[in-house]
Amino acid sequence: MSFNTYLNQIASSFSTGEAVEKVPVPMTVMILSPHPDDESIIGSLPFRLMHENGAHVINVAVTLGSDKKRKKERLQELTEACALLDVELVTLHEDWKRKAVELKSLIQKYQPQVILAPHLKDHHPTHIKTGQLLTKALKTLVKMNVLVVWTEFWGHNPTPNVLVEVPTDIVDLQMRALECHRGEIARNPYHLRLPAWMMDNVRRGAEIIDGKGAASPDFAFGVLYKWEFYKNGKKKKLDLPVNTLNRLCDIGSLIESVII
Repeated sequence: MSFNTYLNQIASSFSTGEAVEKVPVPMTVMILSPHPDDESIIGSLPFRLMHENGAHVINVAVTLGSDKKRKKERLQELTEACALLDVELVTLHEDWKRKAVELKSLIQKYQPQVILAPHLKDHHPTHIKTGQLLTKALKTLVKMNVLVVWTEFWGHNPTPNVLVEVPTDIVDLQMRALECHRGEIARNPYHLRLPAWMMDNVRRGAEIIDGKGAASPDFAFGVLYKWEFYKNGKKKKLDLPVNTLNRLCDIGSLIESVII
C-alpha cells in the first residue's frame, strides 16, 4: 500500500473538502533546518505555499549533524530529499560565528517574505541554537518585512497561534522525502510516525488555537506554528483574520496581506 493510499484512508474519516485553486503569489520562503531531515518534517507550510501559490522555497541546512563520519553521507541524502521536494538547498559553515554572517548575507540576498526556524524551547540543543541564530539575525533586518514562523518538533511551543492543515498529498511528499534520509530513519522511522504526530497536532490545536471546548477541525493532519511579524528588525502586532488554516484557505494571499 502506498503512503498516499494509506493517508487517504485516514483522511476519509474526516470531512476535508476538495482544495480550491489558489492565487499565485510571488514569495520566497526560507527554512532554517538544524539537521538534514528537519526540512522534510517541519516544512508543511512552505510546501503548501509552493504547491498552491508558486512560492520559491530555500532550505538552509544549518548543520549536517554532529557525527563527522556521516556528514558526507547526510549531505547526499539531503540533496536527494531537496531534489524530491523541489526546493533550493544552501549549506552553512560549520563554525557558528561564520553561520551567523552567512545567514545574514543569505537573507539580504534572497529577501524572503517568510522564514521558518525552531522555537527557542524545542528541546534539542541544535534546534535551540538555530532559533537563536535567527533571533540575532532579525535585529539586523532593517528595511525589510518578514513573517517569522517558529516551528516545533522535539518540544511543544508554549504559545502557538496558527494551525495549518496538511493535505494528504503534502503529507505523502514529506514522508517520501524523509525516506531519502536513510541513516536517520534506520534508527528512528520518523517517516512512518509523521502522520500520527500531525494527527496529534490537530487534537492539541483544536483547543490551543480555537479555545477550550472548541470543536475539532474537520481535517486529519496539521502542524502548529507560532507566527510573528517583524518590520525593520522589530516585532509588530500580528492580527490574523483566521488562525486555523484549512485546505480551502489561500495562505499565500493571507501572508501577503499581513506583511504589506
